[in-house]
Amino acid sequence: MPKRITPPITLPEYERLFRTLHAVALSERNDPAKDSLFFAVAGAYLLKRHHKQASACPVAGGARYHLPAPIDFSMVFGTVQNDTLAADADHFHCWIEVDGWIIDLMAPLFDEMAPADREGPAIPRFMFQKPAMAGANAAPLETPAAYAHMPNNRLTTDLINDFTKNPAYFDLVRVCDQWYARPPRKMASSIGISDHTGTTKTVTLSPLRIVGAW
Repeated sequence: MPKRITPPITLPEYERLFRTLHAVALSERNDPAKDSLFFAVAGAYLLKRHHKQASACPVAGGARYHLPAPIDFSMVFGTVQNDTLAADADHFHCWIEVDGWIIDLMAPLFDEMAPADREGPAIPRFMFQKPAMAGANAAPLETPAAYAHMPNNRLTTDLINDFTKNPAYFDLVRVCDQWYARPPRKMASSIGISDHTGTTKTVTLSPLRIVGAW
């Protein structure tokens, strides 16, 4: 059960976090839809620093979502073995856990993350912030709006260790920290980022907006 009744953050706060991380990820020419580790690590850091969410931590493992009508589509990250959700270094997803709640800052990019041959309406840019559900508490995947997250502690440790050993990743998290402002505080629409050659480029806040919540 969640340790708190109310969600850790509001929708405007979620959107501000997402737009900041999305902009910085794009600045490195990465595909943000495949960068859940960065979103989780940097997002958890910002939640600790700016939102005073001391328990916020990045988690890696398997995740599944059955997006309800009119989308009616299942997103599975990881592998399914004997009806059990699992993950490894090549098949995983990352999210943030805060006091028994799941915050997935990649959810607004589900449309980009879905298979290219998927048919049907575009997946809206919704917030995902829900109480953690796993094991016996998780609804069957075919149930509309079902979701489950299966943490893999060893994988989480290995991925975060690799992340922290890369100075470039650490610099990006620091940029997010310097740029981010918690709503309703005003935030600069852009920031300059210097690379290893001393060249500065301007990074503009992501134009993507959150239109609702799952």
